Amino acid sequence: MKKMICCLILLSFALGQPTFATQSSIKVLLLGADSVQQKPTYHSEDVSYRNGAIALGALLMIPEPRKRLPAAVIIQGSGSSDRTNQWARAIAEVLVNKGTAVLLTDKRGSGKSEGNWQTADFNDLAADAIAGVQFLRARNEIDSEKVGLVGLSQGGWIAPLAAARSKQVAFVIAISGASVSFAEQSFTEMANTARQAGLNEKQVREVLELNRAVAEYLTTGDWQTYSEHRERALKSEWGRIAAGFPGTPDQPIWTFLRGVAAYDPLSYWLQLTKPVLIIYGEKDEQDNVPVAESVRRLQHTFAIVRKENYRIVVIPNAGHALSDTERRELMPAFVGTLTSWFGEFIMK
Repeated sequence: MKKMICCLILLSFALGQPTFATQSSIKVLLLGADSVQQKPTYHSEDVSYRNGAIALGALLMIPEPRKRLPAAVIIQGSGSSDRTNQWARAIAEVLVNKGTAVLLTDKRGSGKSEGNWQTADFNDLAADAIAGVQFLRARNEIDSEKVGLVGLSQGGWIAPLAAARSKQVAFVIAISGASVSFAEQSFTEMANTARQAGLNEKQVREVLELNRAVAEYLTTGDWQTYSEHRERALKSEWGRIAAGFPGTPDQPIWTFLRGVAAYDPLSYWLQLTKPVLIIYGEKDEQDNVPVAESVRRLQHTFAIVRKENYRIVVIPNAGHALSDTERRELMPAFVGTLTSWFGEFIMK
């Protein structure tokens, strides 16, 4: 999905949220078309639960028959996103069709959830995910020992943080979530976005210099230096991109960035003993996620702790959404990967 230039600032609120409208480690799978999800039969229920003072809303999807089911909390991606997000809904239906109950969440400040995602940091969003796990564990239909997290895009950053903080999380799935630091992710995405906009390599370097000015402002609080850099950039040939960077110090994105700028997920992945599945699209390397570097770091991290109950899968010819944009559906290889892993690690 091509993102609007004006929405990108250092990361477009971190990893973008795609939609259909627009060797113990790496496995590359090519599966047949019959792996695509079938229409599931399930009961749906509008539910609410709390993280402290904040009321959170979600759609609870429970497959038939409704008894002692494993369950997953969907952690939405960047920006405003709720149960109507087509990408999240399609992934939820894959899981429901496999016999897993799904809490398809409204991100805080979206849909029926209170709060404000623009001022929340990853700790807040992780706490929301843990609240979802606790809600599911209290349901009679759910096997309380088999409730896990499925993080989509930015949610793939949040999932290991939440799992490291709660022993109640039984498994973790990260889909198109970078495993590099927040800062490194932002530079990768900005460079790819600039190239997609037709900028030459000299101009790409200039865009990244403005991105560095953002990082320096977050560190030093020197607004004037950043503002002058942005003003010069606005007069350049790529001024339309510079216009997407915040122009005043009171914009909500600064609160978000200060809360997450130093975030690195590897320290949390390092702590996890529960089963883990991590999925990337090969072509996301040219869009949102530094796929090869994310895989390298995860392999190294898991090797340090001698972790064996994990799988990293790179889907060939797939982008960030892991979907066939012409057929407007998830790629069979992605669906097959997700369902086979559930069958091996969760449904047994």
